Amino acid sequence: MRFLSVRSIQISCVFLLLFASPASAATRLPLSVPIHFGKDSIVELSAELARYRSYRIDVVFLFQDERQRVFAKEVAGEPVSICKASSECGEVSSFIVTIKAGTRIVLKEEKKVFGSYGFSANQFYRNILVVPLKPGSYTITVEPTEFTEKLTNTRAAIELSTDARASDLEQ
Repeated sequence: MRFLSVRSIQISCVFLLLFASPASAATRLPLSVPIHFGKDSIVELSAELARYRSYRIDVVFLFQDERQRVFAKEVAGEPVSICKASSECGEVSSFIVTIKAGTRIVLKEEKKVFGSYGFSANQFYRNILVVPLKPGSYTITVEPTEFTEKLTNTRAAIELSTDARASDLEQ
């Protein structure tokens, strides 16, 4: 009997490791890399994605105190849905986004972005692109092509994320 219980524990541990391994191989999101406008010509993110869903590529404006929050909000602008009416779309910027799976280019697109879509306790979010990606290894490069002088003085990052509450896409 003792042999049977030790053996079943060993088998259970092996199965647990097998099921846990693929999940731990996936990149934890959100994945963020700092960007310094005027200094960084390209920012690169590498991600192992485990789910087929829509992923967001955002530029995130960071702040630590009230003074920086006011500046970051000015740079990010009002929400996209109302910023044009109020003429407060923030500092307009453009990016070339390239997504590769190995050597194959999945997407290459230039986007001009303005306004914000959300905020948290220490950052404002501006969406660059939403793209559906299947499970796999990806290299994402983001190249700022147009930005104002004000952005060179802004703490910012490029972030890859997905909505954990969203359903997976059908294949």
